[in-house]
Amino acid sequence: MEEKIIRCPICETPTNAKSFLQTYISPYNNQEYKMYECSNCQVQWWEPLKMIPEFYENEVFEHYITFHMTTKINLGENHKAFFRYFPSDIKGKLLDVGCGDGRFIRYAKEYGYEVWGIDFDKKSVENVKKTLELTLFSL
Repeated sequence: MEEKIIRCPICETPTNAKSFLQTYISPYNNQEYKMYECSNCQVQWWEPLKMIPEFYENEVFEHYITFHMTTKINLGENHKAFFRYFPSDIKGKLLDVGCGDGRFIRYAKEYGYEVWGIDFDKKSVENVKKTLELTLFSL
């Protein structure tokens, strides 16, 4: 029997489908997801690699209802680290993949970056476009 191979979505390094790190069963759709880590570029990702638009659009979780009503201003520690450790003399174009409510790209714009954002969540993208007047795209 031939082993099933999946490929890293970033560098396409082959990975044995049985070498996942953990599994997760979504309470929303009972879909099983498996987490993998690429041996080449160390990126971690979930399989199947697909997004269910209804997860965000139907706002089945209370968190997303409040998330869509406001744009928070406080940065998380991971975003603070970018501004703390990334060289301040380097400026340019920045694309935030999975930009959510846009708070990271708002700060990046204030620091002088030319910013864009992209997210699966259409409602968040529309909220950020209106409140922060930034260039964002939804998938």
